[in-house]
Amino acid sequence: MKKALPYILPLLAGVTLLFIPLLRDLHFESAMLAGIIGCFWAGIRASASHTKHDFFPTLRILGVIYISALPLFIFSLITNCLTIDGLGFWIFIPFPSAFFGAAIGRLARELKFPFPKLVTVLILLFCAIGIWGIEFFIFPQVYFYNHVWGVWPGPIYDEAVSLTGSFFYFRWLTFLWIVLLWMIPSWSQDLQSKLITGLALVCLMFSYLNLDEAGIISPTKTIQERLGGYHKTEHFELYYDSDSYSEEEIAYWSARHEFHFHQVTEILEIDWPEGRKIVSYLYAHAWQKKDITGAKFTSYVPIWLEQDQLHIAKQQMEGVLKHELVHVISKQFGNSLFNGSWSIGLIEGVAEGIAKDASPRSTLHQIVAAEKPWPSAEEMKSALSFWGFYGSAGSISYTTTGSFVEYLLGNYPVYSFKEAYSKNDFKHTYYQSIDSLVSGWHQTLEQTEVDSTDREVSEFIFAQRSLFEKDCPHAITKELRLWDQYQLKLASEDSTSAFEILDELYTLDPENNLVKNEWVRFQLHQNNYSTASNAFTTDNELLSLRVLQADALFLSQGFEKADYLLDEIRPEIEAATAPNFKYSLEMRADSIQWRSHVQRRFLHILPDSAAFTDLNLPNKMLSLDKAIQQKKARQVFLYALLLQDHTPNRDWLNVYESAINYLAFRGKTEIAQTWIDLALSANLRSRHQERLEESQKWLTFLITHQQTATFEFSN
Repeated sequence: MKKALPYILPLLAGVTLLFIPLLRDLHFESAMLAGIIGCFWAGIRASASHTKHDFFPTLRILGVIYISALPLFIFSLITNCLTIDGLGFWIFIPFPSAFFGAAIGRLARELKFPFPKLVTVLILLFCAIGIWGIEFFIFPQVYFYNHVWGVWPGPIYDEAVSLTGSFFYFRWLTFLWIVLLWMIPSWSQDLQSKLITGLALVCLMFSYLNLDEAGIISPTKTIQERLGGYHKTEHFELYYDSDSYSEEEIAYWSARHEFHFHQVTEILEIDWPEGRKIVSYLYAHAWQKKDITGAKFTSYVPIWLEQDQLHIAKQQMEGVLKHELVHVISKQFGNSLFNGSWSIGLIEGVAEGIAKDASPRSTLHQIVAAEKPWPSAEEMKSALSFWGFYGSAGSISYTTTGSFVEYLLGNYPVYSFKEAYSKNDFKHTYYQSIDSLVSGWHQTLEQTEVDSTDREVSEFIFAQRSLFEKDCPHAITKELRLWDQYQLKLASEDSTSAFEILDELYTLDPENNLVKNEWVRFQLHQNNYSTASNAFTTDNELLSLRVLQADALFLSQGFEKADYLLDEIRPEIEAATAPNFKYSLEMRADSIQWRSHVQRRFLHILPDSAAFTDLNLPNKMLSLDKAIQQKKARQVFLYALLLQDHTPNRDWLNVYESAINYLAFRGKTEIAQTWIDLALSANLRSRHQERLEESQKWLTFLITHQQTATFEFSN
């Protein structure tokens, strides 16, 4: 039995990990834990050893660690969660980390340090925590490499974590440190030892000169140089990817920065220090941001740094800019350690409560009110904590805490919230318990009117699962990897490479509706009308694909055959409840309407004024929206003038909002105000009213601060 214990105990430890979310996955989280254990274990053993043998004992320690990984390996096989990346992390984190610890322990022993175990532990703690802390408070990146625990790849919301060249480069540094530390005690004994020690030292020196180029660190100067573009406003310095942003776009986003800054400082009653600048890093796309900072689809603000800054990709700008600016500005009343709150729920809750961007259709209160039972005081205490906040899906935690903070800001003095934010103490700032505050919030929810739309939005949000609740949190299929590469090529405007990847995806799985829809659209954009039509071989397609098939028929064989198919699927379209089918028949009501629709959608051709007047309202509104997307200012203004007398309908609120914001920025303030008044006369939902109020504030800000664009209108 005693002989079996060295095998049984690690197996039991591995089985225990199966009950812990994320750690039960054979991926970087469990590999990090194994690396830490192996490093300290091997280091302490080597520092206390009275023999000269350190290599094989370290291998035995690794053997025990890898035995503990067997349950995780088997579980991953059974659940189909095993990935090459996971295996790679388990090879290249524990193995070098254990020998790194052994090398330090051996050095402490051989150099006869007093209390070698203590010295070894202190050195390893400095390497594991101290060096990370230095990087954390110096660099704006959110990924980190470490000789003890390997790697932290970035925010946990970015689920795809892969082996990278930077990771292997850093593990090469770990290897060089192992060799150097191992050789130091005997470096002068013979020529061979001197050569190996010298070579390791020289390689380390040269390797450390290229840390930023290798992606091990991302200093602000390096980020600024890689982006290339620079623009300065009253409160901001914008560094942007010079190849991806036009002069007009930077002018627009500069104005939006100042607008949201003005809003947030007013709401939070902040007297901003004169001359203090916020640095905004604007990336070409999420993949560039991932490469430079470690965060992909997650926009973020490193509030712990002295320099106020935010990091956003171009595609996420509209949805997150105000949210991220709240994080920057709330540093003014954060705690003294990292400029934030001790409650992660308050950090994200105040940003969500002010930005209110959880849904375009429902308010925060409506989303929460529609999902009963509402969070109790105990559940809110948990949601405001780190583990409670991240224990739920991000959409749930953000929405719930956002609604609660919105209630606090709307019903109590702002200074009370600011004090509670810094101290995480409700009782001494609000002079009542959190139970009482939650009770008041519940009363607000009770008075909040909800309908079927709110319940639909709420059901979708509260059905999300957190990373901790997913069975295979990091298992990404080949199809998903290809889809990610396809999205990258689209964001990079590399249409040739994008189609090659899409074609590979379609070949792999021609029955995947998402891929097929995208593939057919791409064919239509490339004028391959017959190829697109021939892709539909059965009548069992999704309704969205049947409608797309009708468009392909219209372009390839004319109105009659396309209309025949449209008549065939007409009953399904009329019975459909999804909003995207509501105007499908109107947009294809006759050959004139249909031609305008397909020209706009697939050929990017917009109607002139004469053709525009012949269109029905859906095609007119979508033509206006397309002109805004293409930034064709003359046509936007023309269409807006021709449409200003139509009967308003909240179905087109997205277009109203885009038109108002664009016209206001372009200096067409009178027509922008006309459109605001027009939209307000529609039967609007509460969230719609919030959005239009935001557009009104945008227009007022531009007029007051003379921020309207001076660009000439052009086609």
